[in-house]
Amino acid sequence: MEPTNTANPDYFHRVVDCQWACPAHTDVPAYIRLIAQGRYGDAYMLNRETNVFPGILGRVCDRPCEPACRRGRVEETPVAICRLKRVAADLREDISARLPRAPAVKNGKKVACIGAGPASLTVANDLVPLGYEVTVFEALAKPGGLMLSNIPAFRLPETVIAEEIGYIVGTGVDLRLGERVASLKKLLDSRRFDAVFIGSGAPKGKELSLPGRKESDRIHIGITWLESVAFDHIKTIGERVLIIGVGNTAMDCCRTSLRLGAKDVKVMARKPRGFFKASEWELEDAEAENVA
Repeated sequence: MEPTNTANPDYFHRVVDCQWACPAHTDVPAYIRLIAQGRYGDAYMLNRETNVFPGILGRVCDRPCEPACRRGRVEETPVAICRLKRVAADLREDISARLPRAPAVKNGKKVACIGAGPASLTVANDLVPLGYEVTVFEALAKPGGLMLSNIPAFRLPETVIAEEIGYIVGTGVDLRLGERVASLKKLLDSRRFDAVFIGSGAPKGKELSLPGRKESDRIHIGITWLESVAFDHIKTIGERVLIIGVGNTAMDCCRTSLRLGAKDVKVMARKPRGFFKASEWELEDAEAENVA
């Protein structure tokens, strides 16, 4: 018999349903056992081997692991895997000394990352300890990408984002805030970098052709509106708000509207609830705040 190869993700498909369902194949059973033993720092570091933002994902992950949880075969609800990730992040001790560090002698290779969102930051996290010199260019004044600009602060506090990004930047990343890369050709022609990673994301919502859409200043694209709220460009909203669409962005929009002073917030969908794209827990949170 061949030895078990746990490096092959297909292994988890056969034996650990939750770990297989996780896009990062995080070792869910192991870190939950560590939490049960009160070893929160160890649980955090085990999480960090496969995703570098445990505290962030513990608050906002879409939890594909939980519908796959085998507990659901015998109980009404699965293990609260996502929330346990947050438990490990919130209750851990100082783990700074356990984080990767840049070697004293570099390997002579330089890498540019465009955008300071989760993709580029993960690249930097993985490359700096290997001796690469990594420069991250960010057009905005703060790093974080959509984590910062499109997830409301009441769900994901900026302090959590700053802390986990700080762990990565602290390894020796050259973070250039407020520097937009306007020409990829110009950057490549400069010969300053051996490789360029484009992590600029896809920050654009879906447009909807409505009569009067172009003439009105009261119709907003959800993802753009949330960014305007995050950077204090929008601080108020009317008393009656209608959200068209029922994804997780819509849930963030309706709950944010309430916090900006809206009194009557409704979400409109074309299909019955069983077809909604929003996660069930997102819908429950919105309904708990009296969103119709």
